[in-house]
Amino acid sequence: MAYAVVVALFAAGPAHAAPKAAQGAKASSRSDAKADPRVWSIAKGEDTYVLRYGAPRAADPVFAVACQPGASLIQFTVEVATGKVKAGDGVALSLAAGKRRLELAASAFRGAADGRVVVEAAVSLDARVLDLFSEGETLSVKMPGAAESYPLAGARSKLPDFRRVCLAGR
Repeated sequence: MAYAVVVALFAAGPAHAAPKAAQGAKASSRSDAKADPRVWSIAKGEDTYVLRYGAPRAADPVFAVACQPGASLIQFTVEVATGKVKAGDGVALSLAAGKRRLELAASAFRGAADGRVVVEAAVSLDARVLDLFSEGETLSVKMPGAAESYPLAGARSKLPDFRRVCLAGR
């Protein structure tokens, strides 16, 4: 449900001119290693706040954690390529960052794009669950036949605001 509520809320020149050979090498390495355009952001729905990882302004993130303070729920949503997991399946979902690990029972649904499924799991709203995002450098998401990892550096700056709105009054 929170997944459906989610609504998405450089060019710099060189400081000094470099010799032509060096400029060509730099241009080649820039085109070989394209930067990942996905970012962490916070979106707000009717009683839902979402910390999401995906392309800016994209309707569907690849990973999201939504809190619903009124219902005392946290929902995790991840979109993956279909493999062993098919729409309608019950799925063992594992989230890990640093020394923290969260094992969840999840459900799979048909994704917006062909060949994709959305896996969702909900747990009771608890500050310890959000601690997962403050440990380690990478969030690892695993399920049968699929594994994804997301850098947490951009999430850390959003986490204090996300915790505040999710845990207000607790």
